[in-house]
Amino acid sequence: MTAPAAAPLPSLRYHRLLRALPRYRWWRPLVALILAAVYWVVFQTIWTVVFVVIALVGGAIPFSPDLATLQDSLIRFLAIDASDPLSILAVVGGVATMLPAVLLAYLSVGLRPLRVLRSVAFRLRWRWLALCLLPALLITVVAIAVDAWLLPLLGDGPPPAVPTAPLGTFLLCALLFVVLTPIQAAAEEFGFRGLVSQAVGSWVAPPPVAIIVSTVAFAAAHTQYFGWATLEVAVFGAVAAWVTCRTGGLEAAIALHAVNNTLSFVLLATGAEGSTQGFDPDHPTTGDPWSAVVTVITMGAYLLIVEVMARRRRIATVLEPLPAAPSAPPPPDPATRIAE
Repeated sequence: MTAPAAAPLPSLRYHRLLRALPRYRWWRPLVALILAAVYWVVFQTIWTVVFVVIALVGGAIPFSPDLATLQDSLIRFLAIDASDPLSILAVVGGVATMLPAVLLAYLSVGLRPLRVLRSVAFRLRWRWLALCLLPALLITVVAIAVDAWLLPLLGDGPPPAVPTAPLGTFLLCALLFVVLTPIQAAAEEFGFRGLVSQAVGSWVAPPPVAIIVSTVAFAAAHTQYFGWATLEVAVFGAVAAWVTCRTGGLEAAIALHAVNNTLSFVLLATGAEGSTQGFDPDHPTTGDPWSAVVTVITMGAYLLIVEVMARRRRIATVLEPLPAAPSAPPPPDPATRIAE
């Protein structure tokens, strides 16, 4: 008598990949979330303190015996001044420490291999990532051009200013942004579209749940934005989560995030936006409805382009299980042997 064949394992989308790991247990993703938050706070604090001390010793942050004045200087330093290399290193590098925090959290709870965070192929598909840079560059340039030049012409927002940053300072800061920002963007993708999505997806199967939860977490983490600006961050996060799920990996989201942040920071470093300060702590960035409309349109365009590209190139979107080995026939019945 032949034993019944084992039921085939289901295909897994990116947000469900933790279910493919041999040591998966329901509680491991929860502990990983907590540990990642703790590790990131520790790593970011250590990193930031180092550069704050360097800035104080070097005079980049003016020391004042008045605590209120000193606190204000520190807040503005950490609100990222795109014309100050130390501020760039402190803030962008501090966010980038999310990457080792997430990886260490996975290791701490036994969610191995770490390649599970990359894609359904358990690796970064570099050629696919490079292809996604093209539509990311296109839609980011269009969004920046409309926000910086077209909307002011229509009476929405101040007109663009003349670049004010000294050339040498701008080149140094632009180089730092080009080097550091892709790492910072990838770190956020590993954290929100990776860890958060996979943790939620390991418990709940429908993709929209993982997309919504990771988007809310992403928007909530950007505390410097309010109102329409928060909506723009949420739209960005939702599109990044959607393309991650639809393409089976982080590559498309990393490409979008890296290009968007790098170009935005480099433009900020020129001073052409009237200031090189990332945001004003005294006046939080609230955005406006027209800018939100531009974000919705350009992010939607990126989603559609990536969807078409992924289908034409037949990008793997699920992890296909290995075929089950055929069941071995049961040993002969001793009674049968005796009868023979």
